[in-house]
Amino acid sequence: MNAQQTHRPIQRIFHPTDFSQDSHVAFAHALKMALVHRAELTIMHVDPAVAPEGFEDFPRIRPTLASWGLLPESSAKSDVARLGIGIKKVRALAADPKQAIMHHLRTSPADLMVLATHQHEGGARWLHEPVAEPVSREMEVMTLFVPSHVEGFVSLKTGETSLHRLLLPISIDPPSQPAIETASALVSKLSVHPVTFTLVHAGEKTGIKELVLPQKAEWSWNQLFGQGDPVEWILAAGAEFDVDLIVMTTKGQDSVLDLLRGSTTERVLRGARCPLLAIPALLI
Repeated sequence: MNAQQTHRPIQRIFHPTDFSQDSHVAFAHALKMALVHRAELTIMHVDPAVAPEGFEDFPRIRPTLASWGLLPESSAKSDVARLGIGIKKVRALAADPKQAIMHHLRTSPADLMVLATHQHEGGARWLHEPVAEPVSREMEVMTLFVPSHVEGFVSLKTGETSLHRLLLPISIDPPSQPAIETASALVSKLSVHPVTFTLVHAGEKTGIKELVLPQKAEWSWNQLFGQGDPVEWILAAGAEFDVDLIVMTTKGQDSVLDLLRGSTTERVLRGARCPLLAIPALLI
């Protein structure tokens, strides 16, 4: 199995925002992804009645790109297009942000969605787990979740990338090769080094020989094996190795137990200390 079979190009990126500080960090990741993939970035805000004052200027694309050293201070909108990206802003008047986001994805499908997500209930904003997780699961779109109160691997101030330690939970069902290929492609796009990929097997040793681990200078691959709750193993390994990103395939919720406590991916997300890239199995 090679990268061409498992990794799809990213041409359309979708970023819902609630204008919170957490969304600022997620916005930096969405913009960086658009730049490295030379993709179209759609930024959407859902408001129940009236858009906030200054909506047309937020998020501020050109000042952000200027602070990253990619545009001069007095740049024009046409200068953004010269970087190979397209920017769209969408305002949705709706009382239910989840339904508004899903409606947009049905009419304008995306290859990648970037979402800020709150790991604990509370706060006055709408982008909480009951929105972020169900949207990603029900729309079956590859999603980069940026949990609240984490800096992530893209600096909002400079645009610099710090993606050196990746964690990949390994399973047979759904297959994990797409996560390996996606993680490798992302690191290659961002041109970061050195990079350590840690594969976490929750008690599964069958199928290991079938995994294809791309090799490059300054890339290293580690493998861990454990018994018990895979979520506990994944979170423990993430904390132990202070990883910058978790990349995993997900089947969503396919059992009564999953419906009660959430899928493995969703449970990992709730305890993660870094962004998580979820790849729906149906995209494979």
